[in-house]
Amino acid sequence: MLDEKTSPDVNPAFKDWTFSPVPAVEQAIAEIRRKHAPILPTGLERTYNFMRKLGDPHLRLPPVFHAAGTNGKGSSLAFLQAIFEAGGLSVHKFTSPHLVRFEERIVIGGKTIDNDLLLDLISECDRAAGDEIVSFFEFFTGLSFLAYSRFGADTVLLETGLGGTYDATNVLERNIAMLTRISFDHMRLLGNSLSEIAQNKAGIVKKGCSVVIAPQSGEGVMDVFATRIAETGAKASIGGVDWKTRAEGASFFYEGPLFGAQLPAPRLLGEHQVTNAGTAIAAIEQSDFRQLLKQDVIAKAMQSVEWPGRMQRLEKGFLADLLPQGWELWVDGAHNDSGAEVIAQQAASWGKSMPLHIITGFKRKKEPDGFFQKLVGLPETIQAVDAQIDAPMVSADELCAYLRQIGFTRASPAPNLESAIKSLIFQFNAPQRIIITGSLYLVGLALKQNNS
Repeated sequence: MLDEKTSPDVNPAFKDWTFSPVPAVEQAIAEIRRKHAPILPTGLERTYNFMRKLGDPHLRLPPVFHAAGTNGKGSSLAFLQAIFEAGGLSVHKFTSPHLVRFEERIVIGGKTIDNDLLLDLISECDRAAGDEIVSFFEFFTGLSFLAYSRFGADTVLLETGLGGTYDATNVLERNIAMLTRISFDHMRLLGNSLSEIAQNKAGIVKKGCSVVIAPQSGEGVMDVFATRIAETGAKASIGGVDWKTRAEGASFFYEGPLFGAQLPAPRLLGEHQVTNAGTAIAAIEQSDFRQLLKQDVIAKAMQSVEWPGRMQRLEKGFLADLLPQGWELWVDGAHNDSGAEVIAQQAASWGKSMPLHIITGFKRKKEPDGFFQKLVGLPETIQAVDAQIDAPMVSADELCAYLRQIGFTRASPAPNLESAIKSLIFQFNAPQRIIITGSLYLVGLALKQNNS
């Protein structure tokens, strides 16, 4: 276990802004962060009160696909966006956290929110909030709903921020719920067992709604979901039972109650992305958008889908250009046990022709054991970096001590990402494969520094 203490400040590299490179947006969001700090939900009363002050925009939204889970939420919604757009329809989307720019969180009609519009909405929502207690996440959930209620789109794709039951996004009255894979994360807040975590996530399932459930392997998870479905009378479509996926070479097969096809392998790398794609297709089957269930539409979506920071190779940019010819640089936002399993699976598919090295950082108050122990023996070296990130991170020295303790024999600290990469170039002559992982915040920093 890691001690809960504040990591030391380090000399920032490349850090000119935290939220946005647009000075006015950076200043406005920083001020909202000061006035409406991140605080944990204690229920939905604060959110409902804020929505009333905004004119209840959550009641005037297009049909909503609402995703909760530990892993796969964002990817499943990315597949949904790709399917809608491949079929000529438009989407609003709300996700968190952002990787590089805050504007990524709020997508209007398929495009990140315009800066001038964002500034206007921040001012309007700040006036509405007044002196009431509203958390940072509640504030921008309300802001996004206000925007979505004013601009036309065919659907809203909505990702929970934390859990489900008391998440600010859960003020919706009707939705198609999507429950992705449940694993261990945020245990201090959601519970110490998979059943407790699943119960919190299942709170997005409303009376009479439809729910799509990705295949689950955790003990007790499906029992919790079954109970919630019985309580609400929701119409359920369960992965591995009502719909199935099967990867095969450069394609995969989807078989559901209304649609079945052989499709090109998703553009997003990793076997787990086939499951996420299947979750999205199953959600379409449960919706009023069944006209999208055409092989050409779905196939186009598989080849056009984008979701940065998830097993993504960086081939150009500042960090990528540091590498000698033949080397590879990857980023992946994995930070829990399921994410580590995905990295291990991908490493196995790569084989051992090119040695693997990990550059990592880890957010304080998360549980490192489930993540790092699954990676012991996988990389030739592992480096922990100190990075100036807008989140409480474990210091490089402390993380290295922990890594050595659990079995990483070649663990070392580095002051920043650039130094970590250069140290590998200095040590090794033959081509090497590097993956930056352990934190979405660290991956976002890598993308920012790489100018991706």
